[in-house]
Amino acid sequence: MITRSRFLVAVVAVGLSLAVGYAPEASAQGLACVVSAGGCSEVIGNGVDAIWVSGQGRPAGYYAGKTLCIRPGTYGGIGLYNVVGTPTRPVVITNCGGQAVFNSASGIPFYIGGASRYLHVTGTGSAAHVYGLVAGTSTGNQAHVDLREATSDVEIDHVEVRGNGNGGVGIAFRTYPLCNGTYRRGTWAQYNTRIHDTWVHDTRYEGMYIGPSHHGWKAAKDYSPGVDCGGGNRQYEADVIGVEIVDNLLERLGNDGIQVGGALQGMTIRNNVIKDYGLNNDPYHSGGILVNPGSRGVVDANWIETTKPNATIGLIFMGMGNSVMMNNVIIGARSGTQFLRNTDVNLEQDLPDVAYYNNTVVGSSVEGLYFYCNLQKNVLFANNVVAGAPTLYGANGNILSCVPSLTASHNLLNKQVAAAGFVDAAARNYHLLPTSPAVGTGVSLEGVVDFDYEGNNRRDAPYDLGAFALTSGVTRP
Repeated sequence: MITRSRFLVAVVAVGLSLAVGYAPEASAQGLACVVSAGGCSEVIGNGVDAIWVSGQGRPAGYYAGKTLCIRPGTYGGIGLYNVVGTPTRPVVITNCGGQAVFNSASGIPFYIGGASRYLHVTGTGSAAHVYGLVAGTSTGNQAHVDLREATSDVEIDHVEVRGNGNGGVGIAFRTYPLCNGTYRRGTWAQYNTRIHDTWVHDTRYEGMYIGPSHHGWKAAKDYSPGVDCGGGNRQYEADVIGVEIVDNLLERLGNDGIQVGGALQGMTIRNNVIKDYGLNNDPYHSGGILVNPGSRGVVDANWIETTKPNATIGLIFMGMGNSVMMNNVIIGARSGTQFLRNTDVNLEQDLPDVAYYNNTVVGSSVEGLYFYCNLQKNVLFANNVVAGAPTLYGANGNILSCVPSLTASHNLLNKQVAAAGFVDAAARNYHLLPTSPAVGTGVSLEGVVDFDYEGNNRRDAPYDLGAFALTSGVTRP
């Protein structure tokens, strides 16, 4: 996996956008398409026809610990149904001897369902390919990678999604409750979702759609959670426990970049690069990162950039209290960050604070920040840089009571980009000059924001504002 700091240094040196050249490294050693100890347990696919793998009718534990290797070629799709491993012996699905590409003429190119569990889908089986598994052509607005029907405990990495005009979401991982009560909250939950080192591009709709988007069980604050089945039958969406979305590249997306919903515990969205999202100009589906209702966790060190503001919002928070958004870089959105609601009330909980620390928001076309204080409690706002927006912040009804520290001295808010003291804003280098007013003027957030966007330690010096700390190699004024 390429490190954030190593990648950033290389990119800044040549003055390129962060998404250019961003990719993890290929596997140093590929897999041969032969059954061998420590290698492939089974070799599947003929290089052309669709692949179907089912655990139905198999003995319990049949697939546990096996590595299913897919021969290289261009297939008509792949489906995994009721394929189940164990927590210590997951089922590995990978390529061998080259790249396996899946194009569907009738729907979903890469489908996982039927209560499949404990899977590791990884495209690391070819030394010649960074992304050894490719979910290509989808039809009928269907997702390119679709995990559903009580699928849980899945890791996905080194997979490319090649979007197309007839497809839908890039990677969709969600199970909605049925009106007969199947998959409802309290009877099932989605556990341990991990997606890393993928490349999702040119999707018609969202890049990643993880978890359902109407979590909760109490209607309040202009929001009705769950699925309305009519006649008073409302089924509530299951919890999503443990979501880690890290080190992914997403670009040229019709709708939102990454959205996560119902992630009641253990949500981490970190080190992702999201470029040119919201291309459909849909005002309700144009977030770079969207934290949907019922989600709580950390949104850290993401690069969110667009050259087409349209209706975009870099970061939309509609989740729960005790969440932290920190070290994010948001460039060129119509609105940099929108604090829409805090949905603890929909889960019959108190409204803890939400924290927004050490973020850099640059060049918003309308406003840097927007607050709905009537729908949430406090936003703890410190050590941020918001620069280059015609309106720095706005609020529903002009009410800013939820963010009392907004204009405090430990934030830099200025309509002029030059006032922030960046090294080279035109080249998207938002490191700080030693003379920047953002250097050393922050409050200590030790124990919460210990590192910056690149992983530099913030604790050894006065806190700087924004996503980038002045590095130890630069003399402080």
